[in-house]
Amino acid sequence: MILRNGLVALCAASMLAATSLAAQAADLVRLGEGPFITGGGYYIAEAKGYFKKLGIEVQPKMYIDGAMAVPSLISGELDVSFMAPNAGLFNSIAKGAPIVLILDRGNNKRGFGYTAINVTQDLHNAGVKSLADFAKLKGKRIGLGATGSINQYLFARGLQKAGLDPRKDVQWITNIPQPDLMKMLGQKQVDATDLAYQFGYFAQKNNWGPMVAVDDEIDPDGAVAVYATRKQFVQQHRDVLVRFAMAYLQGVKEFDAAVVAPDKHPDIVDILAKRTALQKPELVRAIAPHWSYTNEDGIPNVKSVMAQQDYWADYFHLVEKKVPESALFDLSIAHEAKARLDREKPFGQ
Repeated sequence: MILRNGLVALCAASMLAATSLAAQAADLVRLGEGPFITGGGYYIAEAKGYFKKLGIEVQPKMYIDGAMAVPSLISGELDVSFMAPNAGLFNSIAKGAPIVLILDRGNNKRGFGYTAINVTQDLHNAGVKSLADFAKLKGKRIGLGATGSINQYLFARGLQKAGLDPRKDVQWITNIPQPDLMKMLGQKQVDATDLAYQFGYFAQKNNWGPMVAVDDEIDPDGAVAVYATRKQFVQQHRDVLVRFAMAYLQGVKEFDAAVVAPDKHPDIVDILAKRTALQKPELVRAIAPHWSYTNEDGIPNVKSVMAQQDYWADYFHLVEKKVPESALFDLSIAHEAKARLDREKPFGQ
């Protein structure tokens, strides 16, 4: 009996050790993420266990803005991070930051615009109801999360379409979190703002100010967000990155299917509600198809990113030195991940 109990204990200990060893063997990816529905591909892959199936353990750290994750990525605290193309990112890379952009994380595909412009109810009553009316924004206060951000880029382009000079014809009020911008709009502390669609929807629903434009009208198919990594991580852990991308792209495929028919994909809607700032499935469904769209081959809209760099360098002069496309991107990760995903079909689809 003693011998038997000893064997049982030994087997249990061996199984526990094997489990611990398997856990230790999983390749770790420290990921910078944000509570935005543009990251739906990641959240679906994480919830469905796709990373684990490919031997990846993802350790997420949340940021309210991708720009805030850049120092952590440079320092090595993160391995991969979401971020929007912005003047600060271009400047960091131009100054030697060892960062490359590797995957699409959402774009304003026609009909799927993820960012929107809201104005105060007073301005709406005064006739600002579409892009065609933006000349009436001359001299107005425009609230934004950050200078040189994707939101400023899109709003500025919209002002130009109305014949205004965004460098001098409006007052930019920056460095304000988007949830606060919604309230400031309602309190008339800003006259207009560019927000992620869900925040624009909240602002309109709470009578703080209606949406008057969705940004796929301004920059159709333009890049909204990407994933970036350190060059050293590519060199030392390329296969880990490829497997990470494979799991992510499977999530992206399911995300894109759900955005056009959310009622047919209640499991995806529930995942997005729980893991983003939306919280409620009915809100996820309500803002469809404005979740953004993610390219299923993982390739970012390179042309759009380069155009944004040109804009900040040539027009606003916020970028001192341009970075060539070859230094900004490493698309080989996405290409290899998509090829392996199609060939190996690790998720049975």
